[in-house]
Amino acid sequence: MSGTLQEQAEAFAAGLTTTVQAVVGTNCAAFQATAVEGGDAFTVRQRPADGVVLSDKDGPILRLEVDYECTLDGFDRYLAVETSKIHVFVEPNGRQPLFRYEFERSLGANLPAAHIQFHGTHAELEKAMEDCGDSTPRAKRRSRGKKPALLSQLHFPVGGTRFRPTLEDVMEMLIEEFGIEPVGSVKAARKQLADAREDWRRKQIGTAVRDAPSEAVRVLTDMGYVVTPPTDGCAPDKPEKLRVF
Repeated sequence: MSGTLQEQAEAFAAGLTTTVQAVVGTNCAAFQATAVEGGDAFTVRQRPADGVVLSDKDGPILRLEVDYECTLDGFDRYLAVETSKIHVFVEPNGRQPLFRYEFERSLGANLPAAHIQFHGTHAELEKAMEDCGDSTPRAKRRSRGKKPALLSQLHFPVGGTRFRPTLEDVMEMLIEEFGIEPVGSVKAARKQLADAREDWRRKQIGTAVRDAPSEAVRVLTDMGYVVTPPTDGCAPDKPEKLRVF
């Protein structure tokens, strides 16, 4: 998919709406793309921001709050997600997320850009955090009592920039683990989620190829394809993209 950033952001929003409404119904507010100041990025979120309410046979039990910010990639051609937040709350009236999947491209070299954070308590884990070493500034602040030893402060890596979980993954996990009942059938919901997941992963494969074209050439050649290099030379790999935490 290509086009202006606005066109791609609107298509992304429409795809999210289709996927979510296939699970929870058309009463769920649609996602919309809105330009941020300056026009070089778009937010994609529900309007109104009521959240995605997931129910079982007895009524609502969970709520998703989903938010994206999108820009163009380094080629100024394809949509790239700059940040994404998928927060899972108890419904109704849940104020603190149970857990949250987040992606922040510019979070920093020493924290995973794609991560999950769990909210709750775990006495043994929190004691281990208090008794941690001091080989990094972050751990040192915690060991010296300058940073709270909370489960929710840990950033668990989940696949990096290219292979992070998607909204479809989170929703299917909630169907399986919490017995969410989709508006149609579980089978139909899983199909829609799988279709959207495949579309996302195909796009990510294309992006990963641009990160490491030499690896794509190697694999295709091993499979019997004949790959002709461009006349102006092969595009270089971008190892910094492959090494990012």
